[in-house]
Amino acid sequence: MNLSLPKFELAPAKVSRKEAPLLTLGQIFEQLLALTLLILLLIGSALAVIYTSYEYRRLFHQQQTLVRESDNYRIEWGQLLLEQSAWGSNSRVEKLASENIDMRAPDPKEIRLIRHEK
Repeated sequence: MNLSLPKFELAPAKVSRKEAPLLTLGQIFEQLLALTLLILLLIGSALAVIYTSYEYRRLFHQQQTLVRESDNYRIEWGQLLLEQSAWGSNSRVEKLASENIDMRAPDPKEIRLIRHEK
């Protein structure tokens, strides 16, 4: 078995004294300026997202606190209504009137009807 490797010939290198640059200095400056602007916009956008998230969490916490306060006020209002109805019940008023100022309900014989006629 006879294996032979392919033969490559080297071409003489072309030497050119003045090659045109790939990009001019103005084009490089424009691209760097655009890249810098994009990076600044990206950082600004990221900061805006962070601030918005913070504000949402702060406002949500504030809303939850206000809901808890509202629930506590509703409970207190219900308790005050119950207390008011207890203090103003007929049996309590009747009891206090009879004990403190000796008031009593009149007997049926003591009741007189008076008619007012025009």
